Amino acid sequence: MAKQILCFLLLFFSLLGCQKKNIKEYSQTKYNILFIAIDDMNNWIGYNAGPAITPNIDKLASKSTHFTNAHCVFPACNPSRTAIWTGQRPETTGQYENKGNFRLNDGGLQRVTLPQYLQKMGYETVGAGKLFHFGRGLQAVANPISDPISWNEQHKANGGITGDRKYLDKNGQAAWLEGAMSDEITEKEGPSYLTKSQVWGHADQKKEESWDWKNAGFIADYLKQEHDKPFFAACGISRPHAPFIAPKEYFDLYPLDKLKTPVRKADDMKDIPEFGQTNFASKFVSFVEEKKQLLPAVQGYLASMSFADACVGEVLKGLENSKYKHNTIVVLWSDHGFQLGEKRRWEKYSLWSLATSAPFMVFVPNQKPAITKTQVSYLDLYPTILELLGEKIPAHLEGKSFVDVLKNPKAKRTTPAVVTYPKGSHAVIMDNWHYIQYMDGSKELYDNDKDPHQFTNLASDSKYITLMNDLSKHIPK
Repeated sequence: MAKQILCFLLLFFSLLGCQKKNIKEYSQTKYNILFIAIDDMNNWIGYNAGPAITPNIDKLASKSTHFTNAHCVFPACNPSRTAIWTGQRPETTGQYENKGNFRLNDGGLQRVTLPQYLQKMGYETVGAGKLFHFGRGLQAVANPISDPISWNEQHKANGGITGDRKYLDKNGQAAWLEGAMSDEITEKEGPSYLTKSQVWGHADQKKEESWDWKNAGFIADYLKQEHDKPFFAACGISRPHAPFIAPKEYFDLYPLDKLKTPVRKADDMKDIPEFGQTNFASKFVSFVEEKKQLLPAVQGYLASMSFADACVGEVLKGLENSKYKHNTIVVLWSDHGFQLGEKRRWEKYSLWSLATSAPFMVFVPNQKPAITKTQVSYLDLYPTILELLGEKIPAHLEGKSFVDVLKNPKAKRTTPAVVTYPKGSHAVIMDNWHYIQYMDGSKELYDNDKDPHQFTNLASDSKYITLMNDLSKHIPK
């Protein structure tokens, strides 16, 4: 009997040793993947010489390939994220609005998202926070728009941080409006999205009590666990999406008397086609200026960026304290940019680079860090991940892998970034050129190297006709 027990123990520890050896071998040879998705963050990060204090994002950027010319597919949350996760454009998925679920559109149930594809490759997929258009939520059954089928596990949580209600008036609108735009309140819908969401101020919660922090902590804890198979972990952070509510410590980083308003030009719109002159937010911008709320809004946005950066830091700390830090691909992206009064716009919802471009960086182990101006589209992320994993890229993906740029940051791509907003209007970005063609046929053209704020529309200059014709060939049919 004693011999049998001894043999069993020897066999047990031998198998355990093999398992540990297999885990060790796997950890050295198989990439894990970490996505950090940020909501509505523009390119004001410190690493871009922007006004935001973002040390954790900056540190990641310094170790990554940092793309300064990366563009979303559609400057609105749901269509942008749908394009990222499915690798397909809105003309294919039918997802052109924040309302709706791409799974309920034609062919939606058959679409294979990136996490689903990785599941078939043997990966465990785990998500927390807003990754698709909504997070899982607290209810017993996950919110269907969080796409539960994409995840082996979702954190049962909401997103963001509380405290916005105290900044609303009795009608549910931003109190600073002092009743302006109250004519937009309807019996069915209540206040409009902008007038109820655009508030800024201190949070009620400590950062550790917020959902954004808890979601970051959940992914950080997951990364530190022992895994016997490769993983795809994703953390969605809701700030700096409105309302601009953050703990006081982050507002204290930005004294109002030290802040500057966004770069604007008084006659900026004189050379803009009539179709692009205004949108639903232009009236709101006028009230922000009239009520002297632009600087407080900038303060709130920057504070929210810094709070989001702190959450990013928690996730990265979890990776750093794990055994997988040397074999994990890390991708940080924001679903699109953000405007605070530039060109009479607020939030996203335009085809200018302020709305289409956002922080985008890819860390690949043993890859030399770099900054690249080569244009890429968020549509290209899905095929890029597959190529990095040695997978054949399926034909249904509509983006093009940018692994060539990861290997050579100065590589030129013949594939432009194509942005749509609204349906029927498009921007085509190639190298330093940013071409816009609206659904009525009117056009804009900018040289981003010479005119980074896109103040001068070159479309009326005849010497650019051939260039615009060439770029227009990339507009989706």
